[in-house]
Parts: sequence; structure tokens; C-alpha cells
Amino acid sequence: PATPKNDGVSFTAYCGGGGSAKTGVGNKIVCDLIAQQVVHNEELFEHSNHTTARRTVEISTGEALCFGIHAFRPYDDTLQMIRLVACVGDEILLYGIPIHISSSSSSSTEGEKEGAAILLAKANVGNGYGANVATYTAMFNVQQNKLQHLIAVGCENGHLVVFRIQSESSNNNAAPSSSSSSSSSLELTKITECKGHTKAICAIQFHPRGHEVLSSAKDGTARIFSVATGNELGTMKCEVHDPNGPPPAAIAIDPSKSTIKTKDPRMMKRAPQILVRGCAYGDLEGKTIYTIASGKRGAAYLTKWKSTTLVSLKGGGGGDGGVGKNNEQQQQQQQQQLNIRQEYRVQCSPVPISATSLSSDCTIFALGSVEGSILLYNLETKSVLKEFKEVHDLPVTCLASRPIPNALMLPGELEDGVNFDAVSASADNRMGRWTLQRKSRIKPVRAASSSYSRKKGPVEQFVWNMLRIPLLLLLALVMVAIRDVTIVCREEFGMPAVLLDVGAAGHCLYREVLWAEDTRPGIKFVPV
Repeated sequence: PATPKNDGVSFTAYCGGGGSAKTGVGNKIVCDLIAQQVVHNEELFEHSNHTTARRTVEISTGEALCFGIHAFRPYDDTLQMIRLVACVGDEILLYGIPIHISSSSSSSTEGEKEGAAILLAKANVGNGYGANVATYTAMFNVQQNKLQHLIAVGCENGHLVVFRIQSESSNNNAAPSSSSSSSSSLELTKITECKGHTKAICAIQFHPRGHEVLSSAKDGTARIFSVATGNELGTMKCEVHDPNGPPPAAIAIDPSKSTIKTKDPRMMKRAPQILVRGCAYGDLEGKTIYTIASGKRGAAYLTKWKSTTLVSLKGGGGGDGGVGKNNEQQQQQQQQQLNIRQEYRVQCSPVPISATSLSSDCTIFALGSVEGSILLYNLETKSVLKEFKEVHDLPVTCLASRPIPNALMLPGELEDGVNFDAVSASADNRMGRWTLQRKSRIKPVRAASSSYSRKKGPVEQFVWNMLRIPLLLLLALVMVAIRDVTIVCREEFGMPAVLLDVGAAGHCLYREVLWAEDTRPGIKFVPV
């Protein structure tokens, strides 16, 4: 889900398919969009309640398989579209999905559909690079006095490429229609290429201020690069052993073969590989950094890093090509480095982690394991809040945390009564939504019992009204009689007496309580 505007729009997208060969089937991107619309009444000059419109948009990637997507919506959105960045092969594709479609234009042209995705721009990251993951940020450029939109792409070869989306000022007058979906309306300009990782990049995120980009890779490190120059500003080397236990034994490694020599010459093990599956900034100033690292086997560890020295980089985006105006400034920035220290390292999962996502309020880390389990980890208490054990049959491939605080509701959550905290996808071709709630806020409606399911007819109701008062009077007389029996005939109705002489008890009830004799003083009415 991704939308910064409080206008009742929720967007979820996922990608996958059967493979990248010609025999692969179902290579596509599926988008689920929920938008709230206001229905106006022209006769009464009023508007009715909001109506929720939900639709699904599919984007075919052909023979290529999409490895990563990122959805966003710019604050200065003039096209009224959700932007979607897709990593397909060596290219990144920027699509636009219209938020609202006119109800009158229900007809569609040949090969196109109203409300379908529109290809806005595309770019090649590099020959043989292999785009893996992508992210977006908006940053105000002081030199140009305008807002710049940047996209960072992490590649399979370890390179990180930053693109700038060309200004949409030329498109403000008229938004592109569905008939122009085949032509690109924007342009992606490559401004920086960051080199430092030696293996595939797993996760990337822009600094909250936009002038730096954080990345983690399968080489066991997380690195911070400058957006303006592409220089590496800091490196975090992750470890996957218990900090309270003994350090791992040093093993001689043959650099030429990348193997570990053991006592048994028949056994040649590979050097242990540390995979840093996730990285994220933990505050708005970019001083706190979290990384999730694990090996191919064993436990996964969460590490918190602190950046004590911040580098001030001017002119993020740096004009054309992201290069500064003079070489002296570049040389000065090359010498500056971030002072990063490790604050703590704790075990967050007993098995390796394959997917991560940090919530928008930086309190909950959603973790997906290779066993198909989902863990919601609390960063404040350093403990797992809730674990969904092996809910997927295969390793979790992607996770998305809640984009807004839990106190606010996304479209559809008010009606369902459940706020979801994370969405997961796996190689088992299934998706899941996970929440910390124990039950829905909406109470279930109980079915009426069978005794009250049928209403009384008019005759039954009349008889009941006629007999209701006499029955109440009879009940009152019975209660008075019971009271008199307990007072007048207490001895006759005692347990020993009533068993020995039942006649005496009956005579007392009849003559002393219910019906008096005619010879009794004060009796004026004589029974017939």
C-alpha cells in the first residue's frame, strides 16, 4: 500500500509468474486499487455518502519475470495516478495507474481498457546488471528551487543506480489518456551509479532527507552512498553469531577457491555466506539504522547501528548528471565519511530470514522466514509480538508493512473491523494479510432463536390479551395462599406431621386457608 494523501486511496501490488523463459506462464504484475468517491446529487445540490470503488489492474511482462516493484504517489501529483516502478530484466518500467475512472466511459478501445496501467517511462540500468529492487523519494533541490523525484535501483551485480524523473511541467495542461499508453510521457535520467557491493543487492532505502541511499546485499554488508556523487560514505559489516557467546573460530580460507579446508581432505566446505536481507532507517534524522542478517542456515540477527556524524551534501541531484560544479567540492566529499557504530545485536528468528519490511512509525519489523513463517517484531521491547508459524508452504519472497499508523484506517478496514499490519507473498503462489488484533471490532449478529421466529396471529394475540389479567390475579391469589399456609398451617405441613396425618394437613388448607366453615364467626356468605 502506498499513498501519502488522506483521500481514501489504498493500493497494493504484487508480481511474479512461471519463469523468464518462453515456456513461462503468468508473468505479470497485479494491482489492487481501492478508492473512495463522492457521488453528487445535482437536483438537491448535495452529495451522498462516500462510495468505495475497487478494481484490479493486470500488467503483463511477457517472457521476462518482474523481480521487484515499488508503488508511490508524489505529493505534487498532477496526473491523479499511482506510480509503479517495476524491475524487469535490465530495465525499470514506470507505470501510472489512474485512481478514478469516469463511469460514463464504459466502452474500451481495441486492445486497451479504461483505467488500465499506462507506461510513463522506462530506462536501462545497464547491460547485464539485472534490476532487483527499487525505491522512491522526493527531495527539494535548493539550486533549482523545485522538488525532484528520484528512483534508486539495486542490481544483481551489486551496483546501485539512481535515476531522476523528468519534471512533469510539460504534462500539467493535459493528463495522458489511455490511448497514449504506448508512448512514454516522462523521462528517466541516470544521475549516479554507486559501486561497492560485490554481490546482489537485497534491499535499499533513501535517507529521510533524500541525499543518501542505504543498501544491503548478499556480501554481508550494508552500505550508505551519496546520491550526489555516488561515493560510499559508510559500511556496516554484519555478523550472525550470538554477541553474548564466544566468537566464531577463525578458519583459514583459500581466497582463490573460496573454500574452507577441513581435517578430512574429502570434505571441502564453502566459506560461510552472510545475507543481509533487510535494511532501514529508524528515525527521521537518519541517525538510526537497522539491518537483518542471517546465513543460509542458523539464526537471524537484528543489528541496530548509530550514525554519530552526519555529512552535509549540497544540491541533492547536483544538477545535470548529479555532478557538483567544481572538483574541489567533490574531493572534499570523497574524504568525508560517516562514523557508524554498532549499538546492539539480538537474535530475531531461529531460522534464516528471506524478506523484511519496517512499519511507517519504525516500531514493528515484519519478518518472513525461509520456513514460511511471519514474525511481527517489536523494536522497542526487542521481542516478537506475534508469530504466524509456517503459514506459507515455501519461503516468503516479499513483505509490506502498514504504510500508516494503526490508529488510522485504510479503505475497507472500517467495514471489515480488522486493521492489517503486514502483507506477505510467497513462492507458493499465495498472499496473506496479518494483524495483531485478536478479533474483529464488529460484533457478530446472533441468529434469532426458533421460539421467537414466528409471530402470533390475531386470534392468538386476542386470547392472550383476554387471559393475561385473570392469570395474573390467579397467580396473586396463589402467592397469598402460600403465605397463609406457612403462617396458619405450619405445624400440619411440617415434615413429620404431614407424613403421619395427611388428612389434618388437607383439612387445615381447605378450612383455615381456602374456604371457611359457615359456623365460623364473621362469615356472612354461606356456600351453596
